[in-house]
Amino acid sequence: MTHQSPAAVSGGTRATRSGAGPCTTAISASGSRRRARPGPAAMPPRSTVQAPGCRSRWTAVNESSFTHERAALARIRTALPETGWWRAWSNFSFATARGDLYEIDLLIAAPSGLHTVELKAWRGHLTATASGWIQTNESGTEIAHGFPLRLAADKSAALARLFAAVGEDFFIRRLLCLTDDRLHVELPARDRRFTVSVDELVVRLTRPTHDARQRMTPRRIDQLERALESTGITATEELPPPQ
Repeated sequence: MTHQSPAAVSGGTRATRSGAGPCTTAISASGSRRRARPGPAAMPPRSTVQAPGCRSRWTAVNESSFTHERAALARIRTALPETGWWRAWSNFSFATARGDLYEIDLLIAAPSGLHTVELKAWRGHLTATASGWIQTNESGTEIAHGFPLRLAADKSAALARLFAAVGEDFFIRRLLCLTDDRLHVELPARDRRFTVSVDELVVRLTRPTHDARQRMTPRRIDQLERALESTGITATEELPPPQ
């Protein structure tokens, strides 16, 4: 996902579904489109549908329009444990007070804390130079990507400020997930620290944090969900566990 202009935001699409899981609910088909407005109330709250007394671990706020991204999200969702206080929200946008619009591929609450995850389905060879990351694709063409970790850090900081504006304080780390296992990665250690494959992502998230301020307890999960609702980032679809 990239940093876009404030005018480039659209709502999600709900789809009818049913299944055998305890969190399975039926959601009627509908669609919406709205213009982004600066500030915490950029997107009015939407109603959610979920079974009484049941909480889904994965919330699809909007459906990705990219096939490779949907496949990566499905792979990550299947890999996440169904135990403990794991929660994930995929594909949402928010506007800052100054009118910047950011898109978040994935927000995950895990034993390691709270993270935004940027997904990149690059192929070929990835290196870093003084002017940024360079991808050489399978046809030999070089593609300049600038400094994606800086943008990921900006998104995490902006989201934390959005939550702070509604009274909730969270430290949000950023990770960049390279979802194509065929990509050959040669990045310096300072960049590799925040760059993972899908398999490495789950391992990294499973490591418990020793900082009590970052630990995601049941109470903190509830606070996070309230912050998401207060800022208008609410569920289009809450998905049942993978079968």
